Amino acid sequence: MKKLIIFLLIIFVNNVSMEFITLNGSWKGNILCDKTSHQKCKELEFPAVVPGGVYTDLTAAHLIPDNFLAMNDITNRWVGNQTVLYSRNVTVTSTLMDGSTVALIFHGVDTFATIYWNDHKIGETSNMFLKYIFYVEDYLKIGENTLKIVFHSPVKMAEDLYKNQSLRYIVPPKCVPKEYNGECHVNHIRKMQASFSWDWGPAFPSMGIWKSVELISTKEILITDITTDVYEKNEFWEIIVTIFFEIPPRKNIDDIRCTINSRLYLTNTNYVQNSSDVKLQVKDDEYVTASIILQIDSKLIDRWWPNGYGKQNLYTLMVNITTGSETLNKSLRIGFRTIELIEEPLKKGLSFYFRINGISIFAKGSNFIPASIFPELTAEERVIRHLLLSAKEAHMNMIRVWGGGMYESDLFYNLADEFGIMIWQDFMFACAMYPTSDEFLISVKMEIVQNVRRLKNHPSVVLWAGNNENEAALYSNWYGTGKDDVYRNDYIKLYVNLIENEMKQLDTTRPFVVSSPSNGLYTKEYNYTGQNPYSNFYGDVHYYNYLNNGWDINQYPRSRFMSEYGFQSFSSILTISKIIHNFHDLRTDSDIMKHRQHLPFGTELMKLLISKNFLIPKSNDTIKDFTNFVYLSQINQAVSVKIQTESYRQAKSELNDLGEGLTMGALYWQLNDVWQAPSWSSIEYGGRWKMLHYYATEFFSPIIVTSHLSQVNELSIYIVSDKLYEINNCTLKLNIYNWNSMQPLRVYSYNNIKVEANKAMLITSMWLDKLLEKVQCGTLAEAKKFCVIQLTLEDNNGLQIAPINYVYPTVLKDVNIPSANVKIKINVNQLPGKLSNYPDYEIELTTNEIALFVWLEVKTIDGRFSENGFHIFQKTKYIKFHAYEATTPDMLTKNIQITTLSDVYKQEDDDRSFVHENTNTFID
Repeated sequence: MKKLIIFLLIIFVNNVSMEFITLNGSWKGNILCDKTSHQKCKELEFPAVVPGGVYTDLTAAHLIPDNFLAMNDITNRWVGNQTVLYSRNVTVTSTLMDGSTVALIFHGVDTFATIYWNDHKIGETSNMFLKYIFYVEDYLKIGENTLKIVFHSPVKMAEDLYKNQSLRYIVPPKCVPKEYNGECHVNHIRKMQASFSWDWGPAFPSMGIWKSVELISTKEILITDITTDVYEKNEFWEIIVTIFFEIPPRKNIDDIRCTINSRLYLTNTNYVQNSSDVKLQVKDDEYVTASIILQIDSKLIDRWWPNGYGKQNLYTLMVNITTGSETLNKSLRIGFRTIELIEEPLKKGLSFYFRINGISIFAKGSNFIPASIFPELTAEERVIRHLLLSAKEAHMNMIRVWGGGMYESDLFYNLADEFGIMIWQDFMFACAMYPTSDEFLISVKMEIVQNVRRLKNHPSVVLWAGNNENEAALYSNWYGTGKDDVYRNDYIKLYVNLIENEMKQLDTTRPFVVSSPSNGLYTKEYNYTGQNPYSNFYGDVHYYNYLNNGWDINQYPRSRFMSEYGFQSFSSILTISKIIHNFHDLRTDSDIMKHRQHLPFGTELMKLLISKNFLIPKSNDTIKDFTNFVYLSQINQAVSVKIQTESYRQAKSELNDLGEGLTMGALYWQLNDVWQAPSWSSIEYGGRWKMLHYYATEFFSPIIVTSHLSQVNELSIYIVSDKLYEINNCTLKLNIYNWNSMQPLRVYSYNNIKVEANKAMLITSMWLDKLLEKVQCGTLAEAKKFCVIQLTLEDNNGLQIAPINYVYPTVLKDVNIPSANVKIKINVNQLPGKLSNYPDYEIELTTNEIALFVWLEVKTIDGRFSENGFHIFQKTKYIKFHAYEATTPDMLTKNIQITTLSDVYKQEDDDRSFVHENTNTFID
């Protein structure tokens, strides 16, 4: 058998001697049944596509039902238990065979496969995150050749590996919770961990060639990767360009001489360059490297900045490699910025925040799960662009790529570079113990090397993290492993001895943390396990609480950095309507809704949280009740995450008496969805924004005015600014309204306020009871029920410089909500499109009473609103609809639906028939 060499991304752009054949496109697929196959197995032949996967191929061929309809994730589960053959013919020319070696390169195979060329076995794959190179020149023939890949069931392979491991000791968890409707032992295989299900997604044990395949012939060398390390030194930027070569087998060459030229373009025509002649000497590990240093005067370079802090300046670096017979060129895009993770001693504990280009950055953002449960669909440009652009529009500057998914596509990181979104990059280990056999560790090492070298050129990547919640799993004894030295030793062997030590060699320009959450640098003091990784005095924290009122700001911890937190809500009826059989499924207790809710007791907990602030209406109309529940769940999620996020932003510049605070990051869980289900996401599957995402555009605004109502009813008002300059002569207003009037009872103004740069400022504190009594909201016992406080911040020209905010003196279920009659008018005048090439439309809303949580939905027209889920405290309010496709005022009028909080409590039935239509609403 030919020796297998697994290596890095092959890069050839303009080459003068290499032949290149892409093997993407049409293939043939076969389901191969055997004696151990599931009873539903049928010998099937189907057209296949590469990049692709068995579930998407069978769906496209109409051989299995829609994966996301009803409970078809269970119906189609048999697919993941089969053996699947992918094959195609390849025409090989004499020109291709003129190269002394021919490499067959797979950039992504999911996951266990045996590969045959003309029925000769040429190798095997076992790690979804690796690129594989096989040298096949011995098996080629001019003319028609046959390439076959036999995929083995990941479910069965995981079970076999678990059984082999269990002869020594169990590596838990054995299975996911029963509510996940998933598969077992995914921690034993190097595959997207969520493909066996998670609390937000289904199990689809995928198989397939999920990235590109190609044939390349070469006479001398393969370039396996090119990386850059960028350092600021005195008044110069230094770029270390490293080229990784592989000498193909049977090359009896002691050394190869080559010339390397690096050219950095400062403009389209102006550049600086450096050239060097290098002798490549073959090492024992079968690859060689060459580096050159390029120095640039810092005055010639504009820095790359996170979103909200400056421009995302990117420069083209051309690398040219010439050997005796080959010339290869590679183009890279790089940015110039410095990264520091500041962990300095405080009164108690250590700080934990990012300093970019010398500026302290409050990280605002979310957590990213794969864009699709099917790996081959995770790089669709319309989906990725929409998600990352939505993050940018919500003022996010950081996204955490979560450790149960995958190392994302080049497209993802390219867009993050362009949008100024910093990437916290987990390695792909999550919520489990992992084996540490030699085979497992060798595979992981290759995985780390390949993916770090692929991603480290991106200025957006600012942190590497070893795993998601695995230190926490040990400490909290999730799987009964917390006190067993075997698992603690395995933890250190994998994440410290292997991954951290590799990172010290692979990337010295970025920080590394062993786990998330963790105590950062402090973890070394206690040998990485054994103390609470949720400490408020070190590192980052994950925090969830589904029992306390999410609107109570006092419950939230004042940690140094909050990297996960959130609340569930249901997807909109428009999104859910795509998966149901009939209207009877639109109930929280229907079989489909219970099947989609993977969080144990998730819907009951959602009801509990909603009931703390709202009455949940019941009627004889179950569809109306479900519609109301979905609406209330999105309100509860949006307001809860808003209040929690504002608590972290308030703590940006201060420590409390315990030494907690100086919080410098808030990344809520989660940005996106993989199917239509209850989850923590702010963007639904299909691209529709939930109320939470609209709220994120406000609570992540560069300047906010925000309140803190203590347990003893002391009301404190903060102004938080991420701006790098101060703003003078501002005015803070407290507008106090009676619920039954759109004219404020009293306006308190705080004038001549200086909003300081990059700081959270406590402006004033007062006793809420005395304030409400003073403005005659009612008796002391009832005042909280009758009034609400509106907060505004204006500059010296009277212009609003922060989103309007509100203080609810009591829970809204105790308030007599005014019955508002809100009407909509779409103005005919078209406005220049802000977010697309299509016009924006002005929407005029009028009301006779204060209207709360005004929620607008459009059923079939792609686009979004400038605001949503807002309150109306004046008779007329104007917003915009940003159309993503051609439409007219008449079409928009027919498609728009409005809901307010008072609608939920009206007795008469509203006409909501449109919500049952099965429409495709993906935002492109």
